[in-house]
Amino acid sequence: MRRTRALMLSTGLLAVTVALGGIAAGALIRSDHGDPVSPVAPAVVSAAASATDVDSGARMTVTLTAKGGSAEVRAKLTGLKKGTGYRLYGYGVDDSRWPVANWTGKKGKVQEVTGTVPAGIPDISHFAVLRGDRSAVVTVYLPRGVGADIGPNGG
Repeated sequence: MRRTRALMLSTGLLAVTVALGGIAAGALIRSDHGDPVSPVAPAVVSAAASATDVDSGARMTVTLTAKGGSAEVRAKLTGLKKGTGYRLYGYGVDDSRWPVANWTGKKGKVQEVTGTVPAGIPDISHFAVLRGDRSAVVTVYLPRGVGADIGPNGG
């Protein structure tokens, strides 16, 4: 009989502990208004990627910084031909395309172009530089997933 009471007491204490743990866990995952809190992905405030085109030899590094609902773009390029016209485009994950910058190449120099894309960083798939005849020079794809966020100061 003593064993039965001890077992009942242990079972009762276990039930109370589980119930209190459930209440505490519920409180931890609710907001101040008692509403469940959805997990929120951290906002991507900057990202960077680079690539070198095997055929053209051109290299581009793209750095993005979030600015409201858009992204400021900075592209550094090498391996472009002097006097050739170029255009930088940004492409969305939904197949949107936005012109970012136009310029004329300078031989042997690092060239930097800037512009803005009317989309948030997570909505941008890649950037491509095209010649005036629309042939591709170099394309840089942005990384996907948590690792894409390089922090507010660019890493």
